[in-house]
Amino acid sequence: MANDINFSLLILPIIVSLGSIAYAFFLKKKIESMDRGNEKMVKVSDAIKEGSHAFIRTQYRTIFIIGTLLGILIMVFLDFFPDGKFKFQFPFNAFAFLAGTLASLLSGRTAMMMAAETNSRTTQAAKNSRNDALKTAYNGGMVMGLIIVSASILGISILYVLYGKDNPISVIAFGFGASFAALFAQLGGGIYTKAADVGADLVGKLEAGIPEDDIRNPGVIADNVGDAVGDCAGRGADLFESVTGETIGGMIVGYTFFVAMTASNNPEAAKFASAFILFPLITNSITILGTLATTFLVKLNDDEKDNPMDSMKMAFYVTVLINFVIIVAILVLLFGQIWQFIVSAAIGLILALITLVATEYYTSDKKRPVLSIAEASTTGPATNIIAGLSVGMESTWAPVLGIVVALISTFTLGANFAQNSSHPIVQAMLDYYGNNSALVTTLFGIFGITVGTMAMLSVTPIVLALDGYGPIADQAGGIAEMGEAGEEIRERIDSLDAVGNTTKALAKGYGMTSAGLAALLLFQAYLEDFANKTEGALKSIPSVNLATPGVLAGLFIGAMLPFLFSSMSMGAVGRAANKMVTEIRRQFKEIPGIMEYENDPDYASCIDVSTRAALAEMRNPALLVVFLTIIVGFAFGPIPLAGYLVGATASGIMLGLTLNNGGGAWDNAKKAIEAGLHGGKGSEAHHAAVVGDTVGDPSKDTSGPAIHVLIKLINTIALTLLPLFIIVDGLFL
Repeated sequence: MANDINFSLLILPIIVSLGSIAYAFFLKKKIESMDRGNEKMVKVSDAIKEGSHAFIRTQYRTIFIIGTLLGILIMVFLDFFPDGKFKFQFPFNAFAFLAGTLASLLSGRTAMMMAAETNSRTTQAAKNSRNDALKTAYNGGMVMGLIIVSASILGISILYVLYGKDNPISVIAFGFGASFAALFAQLGGGIYTKAADVGADLVGKLEAGIPEDDIRNPGVIADNVGDAVGDCAGRGADLFESVTGETIGGMIVGYTFFVAMTASNNPEAAKFASAFILFPLITNSITILGTLATTFLVKLNDDEKDNPMDSMKMAFYVTVLINFVIIVAILVLLFGQIWQFIVSAAIGLILALITLVATEYYTSDKKRPVLSIAEASTTGPATNIIAGLSVGMESTWAPVLGIVVALISTFTLGANFAQNSSHPIVQAMLDYYGNNSALVTTLFGIFGITVGTMAMLSVTPIVLALDGYGPIADQAGGIAEMGEAGEEIRERIDSLDAVGNTTKALAKGYGMTSAGLAALLLFQAYLEDFANKTEGALKSIPSVNLATPGVLAGLFIGAMLPFLFSSMSMGAVGRAANKMVTEIRRQFKEIPGIMEYENDPDYASCIDVSTRAALAEMRNPALLVVFLTIIVGFAFGPIPLAGYLVGATASGIMLGLTLNNGGGAWDNAKKAIEAGLHGGKGSEAHHAAVVGDTVGDPSKDTSGPAIHVLIKLINTIALTLLPLFIIVDGLFL
């Protein structure tokens, strides 16, 4: 068989991706045909849309300027001087990096626009029933999920067609660009939304004593704009990066098998070559159909008593089942009836279920952890915060244990296949690597992890739909209040909004858990690429010896990074929120008649405060991640950099889970009290819960969700710039 990739296998992912995008636009048109509500509701929705677009235009301009400068450096040092010597060629890496950056930003903008089109329509749909409002918000989230996942698969497929023959590994730069843009977008959006949210809560609820989303609060429009630019635009770019990075990581692992299969003289083995490298693309495209098949399950039969989370969980469970059947079919068609790979896929999907169950348990307002925080609120803010921290820390055990079990079991299954099979692909690998059975066993173990990771990743479209549902329901609640839609509609929306915190927490927990598996794939790809570039061929997986001072130094620096990054991002929210509090207080003091509805607040001024603060504060934490990784690579060398990657991944997963789940629990404890628990709104317990929520806000919406982007970004930076690190080989070690 020729050494070219069998591009005919790419036809199916491209067709499914294009079909999914077409269906997403059909859903979008259906939503846009719905009634937007009364004049006040439309006015509020338009104000949110206008403020969102203004921020995004400025933020994206900043990101693209920095990205272009970085792209030029990549072109000079990686494309024109790949081995330290000038070589004029097409700038594969630079083009892929800029394409990934642009695609990530467009995904975020698409998510934001869809939320803006859906929010007031969800409010108006609640006039008919909670069921109509639920379906509207969920369909809006579904549009986001379909477009983001399909755009990722389509972008990788197109680049692979362009680069597959000449320089397939350079596709990693597409993931680098996606991660780079996502970190800036998530940070900027997170700082904006939490500055507005915290400021509006502290002054509006606690000082002025007015309800959430009250039109008299000067920060209320900025708060709703924040939902759009943080929870939608930021999360859209973030999850585009997740799909892209993990798919490319799986393809790079598959490339090792592709090289061995195509070099084989055995035609039976050679026909499997493309299957290894394209398995992630094929799996993540066709399993989109599993999400589409369960859309009808999201509904409320009893409009008064049904919990909307129950139907969304059912849709998730059925999607997992359908996707397992699809993945089994793909594995059998590509590789034959290899039971070890099939069981690995089942383990990946079980890990997705564990993430759902654990996240719901620790963030649901009906479960013990959140209720314990609400109970602690009765004795003041201090005990509320202590309880919230405790819940966040406790919540790490189930996802981490799930990751550990999944890693060990899928690796063992892959290794078992290599040791006990006479399949042509095993013999081809043994022939290529000179009967080095230990190396071949390890490589098949890593591919077992790849199968499990891709199976877990297959539920991303429905996770995105659930994630998009959250901010849409949140904005719909604000529009119901400010647009004077009526108490009944507001109550219906509030019941939908309450589960939105859980669905958003699920997406963050899912992102963090999948980041753990994806980081291992990228890390293994990094070690394999290092061996190939230094030894001329992969003879063994390089060891990362913790007894070596350089590796240990890298480990500690990496473990420190998520904490320093979180400190900077939380500090940014604190400084921005301080400016917002000052501005809202000024308006209450200087604009007469706000509380009596005689004069409107200056909403635009608060939007401007959040915009300027977010843009000023987002750069330093993001640039820290990029430049610290590069500095460690140049100063210490490739192997100590591997220790740095391990340290950042391990500490980042723990810290990210703590911040995400703790923040979601704080928020829902507040909502449980507002629903009547422990004295309800205006009680001392409520005041304490609001304070706790202001601590949880930057935890779950700024620092926490950005950490899993950080984990994948440092791995893609290391893999992309590895040739330069090898040339320099450590300035100090």
